[in-house]
Amino acid sequence: MRKENLFVRESRLKNQSGFALVMVMTTVLILELICFFLAQTRGVQTNAAFNRIQKLKARYLAEAGLAHGLWRLENNPDWRVQMADIPLGDGSYTVSFSEDTLGRKIVIDSQAGVGGAKSSARRTVHWLVIQPPYTSDTKEADTYIKEGEPDTVFDDKSDLLLDSEEGGGKRCRTLARFNFSKCSLPSDAKIVSSFFSMYLYQIPKEGFIPDIYRIHRIIQDWLPHETTWKERNKNLHLAWSAPGGAFDPSYEDSKIFTALGWQRWRTTNLVRFWLKYPAQNYGLILETDIRAGNNEYKFRSSSYS
Repeated sequence: MRKENLFVRESRLKNQSGFALVMVMTTVLILELICFFLAQTRGVQTNAAFNRIQKLKARYLAEAGLAHGLWRLENNPDWRVQMADIPLGDGSYTVSFSEDTLGRKIVIDSQAGVGGAKSSARRTVHWLVIQPPYTSDTKEADTYIKEGEPDTVFDDKSDLLLDSEEGGGKRCRTLARFNFSKCSLPSDAKIVSSFFSMYLYQIPKEGFIPDIYRIHRIIQDWLPHETTWKERNKNLHLAWSAPGGAFDPSYEDSKIFTALGWQRWRTTNLVRFWLKYPAQNYGLILETDIRAGNNEYKFRSSSYS
């Protein structure tokens, strides 16, 4: 009886162990299935996240291509040539240009790829050239003022002068203003870049002088056909707040002349300001520091023919 009881006990004990082992194996199998399912789900989620990141990279890469295209448009005479497979990071982009027959509307297309992800971006650039005509329009004109002849109006000259020479009152500054109300800009247009250009045709006898010519925003209204070194309206005897023109002391851009031909200064912030505050569009002025020597530069004015 004791042995039987022991056997029964042993049998029961063995049966309990087997049952426990089956339970453990079942639990482990369930855990493995859960882990496998989680791994599969996580793998899908990881792949989806990776794909989203790749698409985001491709989109940013396409935008970078646009920025490169805009820079090329502004700085490279050969901007029309396609930029193909430009590497950046772990991807690349291709930028192409197209324009209308007048060259006033330029479309920049950027195609980018990162791994298998693709993206594209497009921007239309409206290229406008504003030339101040020699008319009675007081909102657009160009002229220069001379320190040595503070009461003289030079608006009818075919030249624009810049001069830094000290002594004898030979300093000259050039002024210009533009009427943007005549521009047919789209309502949603953004100013990407703007430049002010003048054609340099004569340099000082001593050659090119390393003067730095700065461009500023004029802060007082002036009448183009009545402007002198002393007065912004000679007819009404309205003086500048300071002789030589009233302008913002901080300059927009600066340049040293090294060759004949077109000279340009960046005026992007000025144009944005004028379009936002048209009542304060008084134009711009070019000036430099005083130095010894014959430093006169001559440019073509709007009245040149």
